[in-house]
Amino acid sequence: MNGPAKAKASAKAGRSAKASGSGGGGGTGKAAPPGRGPGAWRAATAVLGCLVVAGGVVAAIVLTREPPPGPDPERVAELEASEDAQNVTQIGELIDQTRTAHDDLVPVLEGLDTALPAEGAPPSDGPGGDEVADWRSTVDDVAAGFATSPSGDTGHNVARGGLRSAVELLASSVEVYQSAEAADGDQRDRLLELAADLRTQAVRAWSVAATQLDVVAVEAGHGHVHIFLPAQPGSEALIPDSAPEGTDAREEPTS
Repeated sequence: MNGPAKAKASAKAGRSAKASGSGGGGGTGKAAPPGRGPGAWRAATAVLGCLVVAGGVVAAIVLTREPPPGPDPERVAELEASEDAQNVTQIGELIDQTRTAHDDLVPVLEGLDTALPAEGAPPSDGPGGDEVADWRSTVDDVAAGFATSPSGDTGHNVARGGLRSAVELLASSVEVYQSAEAADGDQRDRLLELAADLRTQAVRAWSVAATQLDVVAVEAGHGHVHIFLPAQPGSEALIPDSAPEGTDAREEPTS
C-alpha cells in the first residue's frame, strides 16, 4: 500500500474508533447515572423495619403502663366526715352565740323603738345619756364577737356575715342617736330620722341572717331555730316559718 492510501486508511480507522467510543451513550458522551441495586432496597427495608419495631415498643409501653393511682376512697370519706363534723359543731356554736346576742340586743332595740317610734306613732322622751352609752357598749361587744367568729362552711359564713352586718347597722343607729341628742332643731330631727332608718335596716338584715341560720341549723340536724329580733310595723323584716322550734332535730346532728 502506497503512502497516500495508508494515510487515508489511518484517518478512516481513527474516525471509526471515535464513533465507537461515543456511540454507547447515545452520542452524548456523558456517563449513565448509577442504578438502584439490591443493596439500596435492603437498607431502606431495614430502616422501615426499625421504625415499625420502635413504634410497637412505644405502643406496648403505653398500653401496659398502669395509670397513676387515684384518691383513696377511704381517705376521702374520712376527710368528708371530718368536715361534716366540724360544720355541725360550728353551726351549734353560732346558734348559741346568736341566742346570747339576741338576748343582749333586745333591750337596746326596745329602747330605740321607744325613742324612735314607728312612723305615725307619738314620740316619747328619749333615754338618758348613761343608758345610751350602755347601748353603745353592748352593741359594740356583740359586733366584736361576730367579727372574730371562725370561718366555716358557706352556709355558716353567710349566716354569720349577715348577723355581723345587722349588728353593725344597729351600732350605727345608736351612734347617730347619740349625735341627735346633742343636736338642736332641724339637724336633730334629721339625725333622729336617720337613726330610725338605720334601726329598721338592722332589724331587716338580722331577719335575713336569722332565716339563713334556720336553714343551716336544720341541714346540720339541730332542728329549726327561730332567733328573730322584734320588728316595728312596716319594717318589711322577714318572720320565722311556722315550724315549731327544734322541729326536725336529730339525736346526733350531721350535715
